[in-house]
Amino acid sequence: MIRKLLELLGLRKKSVPKPLQKVYRQAPKGKVVAKALYGYDMEFMYGRNDIKDPGQCPICHTSFKKVPNPDYKVQKKKGDVFCTYDGYMIVTEKFKTFCEINEYRYLKFIPLPKSPGYYYFEAEGIFRIDSTRRHFYFGKKQECCNQYDCIAIGGMLWKDKDFYLPTDDFIFQTDYWFGDHHNKSPLVIIGTKTAGKMKRYGLSGIYFDNVMG
Repeated sequence: MIRKLLELLGLRKKSVPKPLQKVYRQAPKGKVVAKALYGYDMEFMYGRNDIKDPGQCPICHTSFKKVPNPDYKVQKKKGDVFCTYDGYMIVTEKFKTFCEINEYRYLKFIPLPKSPGYYYFEAEGIFRIDSTRRHFYFGKKQECCNQYDCIAIGGMLWKDKDFYLPTDDFIFQTDYWFGDHHNKSPLVIIGTKTAGKMKRYGLSGIYFDNVMG
């Protein structure tokens, strides 16, 4: 009350709040050199905790290769690219045709017998990732299979500085497998030109994250 009276009599200046300081975040130094490809989520290939996946270590159940389940049935969804919760990428006939038209090499399409027109997809060419530019979390390295049971990404992906990209039109996979235990898998990395081609071709249900270099 006294403070208010003093302000009315002009004996005390009204307190003026200090202006908020703007916080400028430093933009990452580099440029977009590739895109990480994602699709719609889809149910587990082998089940949430299924140890029957032949691509797992039989002791610690960490994935070291992806072997699609021949009995897997795709739940009908719109889109051309899907990622199961345990790290399998599934694509449609349209996606496969797109890759054949553009003559991308070192790609694997394994038909799913119970779901005609759908394929387990894998890129065999390697895109090397820099694990130091952005923090990677590495779990325990298992002695039984010499694999990390978990690798998580702490931010956007960066291309390894010593990895040379001769073109901006490609489909590769990362040298690191991300995820946890039997859900681990590599990420599919495509060229910036490739991403544009996919959109123009009309592939749906596809999403991209930037890869810096």
